[in-house]
Amino acid sequence: MAKIVKWGLLAALTIAVLIKLSLWLSVRSIMNDAIAQLSPIMDISYGGITSSFDGRVGLEKLTIQVPALGDSVRVEHAQLKFNGLGDLLRFKESLAEGKFPQQLAVNLKGLALDVHGPFMQQLYDAPAERSLFTAMSEVSCGKVRFIGTTELLEMGYRTFETDAELSYLFSPAKKTVHFSMTSDTHDMGELKVTLALANMSDNPGDMRVHPPELSLVAIEINDNQYQRKVQEYCAGKLGQTSEAYLKTSIEQFDKVLRSQRIALDAPVLEAYGRYLKDPQSLRLEISPNEGVSWDGLQFFDAKDVLGMLHPSLMINQQAVTPLGFTWFDPAARKEALPNDLVVAEKVESKAATQQYEFVSVASLPEYAGKRLQFITHDGTYYQGVLRKVENGKAFLNVQFGSGSAEMFLRLDKIDKVRVMF
Repeated sequence: MAKIVKWGLLAALTIAVLIKLSLWLSVRSIMNDAIAQLSPIMDISYGGITSSFDGRVGLEKLTIQVPALGDSVRVEHAQLKFNGLGDLLRFKESLAEGKFPQQLAVNLKGLALDVHGPFMQQLYDAPAERSLFTAMSEVSCGKVRFIGTTELLEMGYRTFETDAELSYLFSPAKKTVHFSMTSDTHDMGELKVTLALANMSDNPGDMRVHPPELSLVAIEINDNQYQRKVQEYCAGKLGQTSEAYLKTSIEQFDKVLRSQRIALDAPVLEAYGRYLKDPQSLRLEISPNEGVSWDGLQFFDAKDVLGMLHPSLMINQQAVTPLGFTWFDPAARKEALPNDLVVAEKVESKAATQQYEFVSVASLPEYAGKRLQFITHDGTYYQGVLRKVENGKAFLNVQFGSGSAEMFLRLDKIDKVRVMF
């Protein structure tokens, strides 16, 4: 019996050593191939290979140099993480079959970039097109609208050192995938981004025909030391006190949003002002309804957009309520002319004569081509021209002025339907 146990342990140890050696050889082979293929444009070196039986494999002291730019990226430890050794061993098989692996995480410890280098100049000095996504990053700071590498150096930054992890979890049975990214940059702050997609195919080629739907997006910023430094730096550039520049920052934020047709309600702007004064944490989460057309949101009333997106906002661990905004037209005249009032009265009179009749959801196919009003069980209102009813969904066109957008509603989510006559 003792010999059986002895030989069993020896066999297990031999298998473990073979697996460990196989992983080491596989990683070395992959890296040697990558180094050879990328050698014309970059030099890649690393200090060692790490692996473990819990599904981790990585590189230590990874350095990527680009001679043409005269810059480099340095990583203390880069690592791929799987749920277990089995998932790690099946990783290459999944890629060979053209399928998404069910789980994968990329972990980077000690990612370092020099602020004065070309890589950072590409990231920070290229002018960004104004959009909703740039509203928080725009500043009123003398002659500059965005903080670049020159400003970063003047603020005392020399090297950006970041610990980051990017991961996803794919569930073929539920056809869902969850992405998450965490980036903690020393002396700046922590950024977390979470995305959830529904109706996800396990074949990447199917995504062109049937793209997945966004079911959740969350953005969280914690301990924003960078924001504090920007406030202090730009206040000095404008010769303003901290309190005066806080007001300037809020006005700049509001100005950028209004240029994108968004005018936040006063309580939301006041909450953002509290964040700028003490930037501990900010979390914005959106859970859009199924079938929402992102390009068509501008065609709906502001309250209906909020009903479709279900946003929530927390600032310094406190929920901001109520959330509200109005559509803002930067080119609109402040005062209406008499002729405009006459036209408006005619439109209102015409609308008053329009009649609606409730119809059943089951009878929707009969009203293809008709303008309908939909009210879902959660109270959200939609209006558009019904195109067709197919696979348990109602497909419709929503129109606004000269623009239009397409969307669909699941029939089981529709409570009431009214047809316009």
